[in-house]
Amino acid sequence: MYQTQKIIEVQLQAGEKIISAVSQYLLIRDCSHTVTLLAKTQNREVGTELKKNDVVPLGGFETIELYNHHPTAVTLKYQLTDIPVNTQSDAVAISGAVEVHSIREPVTIDAIQQTVPVSFDAPVSIANWPAVQPVSGKITVGNLPEVQAVRGEVAITNLPDVQTVSGQVAIGNLPQVQQVSGLVAVASSDGLVSAATTLDPAVSTVLIEADNTRQSVLVQTDRGLYVGGEGVDNLSGIYIAAGESMTLETGAAVFAYAVEGATVRTLAEVHHG
Repeated sequence: MYQTQKIIEVQLQAGEKIISAVSQYLLIRDCSHTVTLLAKTQNREVGTELKKNDVVPLGGFETIELYNHHPTAVTLKYQLTDIPVNTQSDAVAISGAVEVHSIREPVTIDAIQQTVPVSFDAPVSIANWPAVQPVSGKITVGNLPEVQAVRGEVAITNLPDVQTVSGQVAIGNLPQVQQVSGLVAVASSDGLVSAATTLDPAVSTVLIEADNTRQSVLVQTDRGLYVGGEGVDNLSGIYIAAGESMTLETGAAVFAYAVEGATVRTLAEVHHG
């Protein structure tokens, strides 16, 4: 007749301990983490940290404590027995090349020491690509294709149609009238007549005489002035700022008044037809 000394399984919470009577040996069959053993007599106390498959002789001790010194729970399987039993480690030492044919459960790989070629028989879907990373500093880009020369006729299509605009349209930032030297080609029905006038300060001066063939006149000034009919002044005229220009659609005489004087250029468009 014999007595079976069973394997006991417990879960120790953080800081929890169990107290037990002793046998000749303590066997740690399995352990999710290490535990602390305190073996006691009336005169002494011995402590050590145990892991899976450790065997501890307990001869001479009266009680033992198994203590979880970790901040998380530990699952423990242990056995108290009077028969010495050698446990076998679950660890496997491997040397040389290893060929893996299949993996039954997901595996997390922390690091790869060398490049590993991988091939798949079916399409592979890869998600969780990182977002575009900002890059600072100088970037060198190579292997760009050379510009290709195109010979022969090239057809360009899908250009947008000309858009029709109705209503009033404001156009700004037009260039100022530039002085032109040499011959200027003008359509047969129109002509351009340019002239420059120096205004005395605070005097109403004629810029251009009346002409019933004139379509418009462009006035450009280097200082602020007022334009209008005969006798125009700074109270009755239309103001043109320094360096700006204004087009007047009139065939009547145009007068100008500048408080500090000004140099004014006019460009008249006349109709020959």
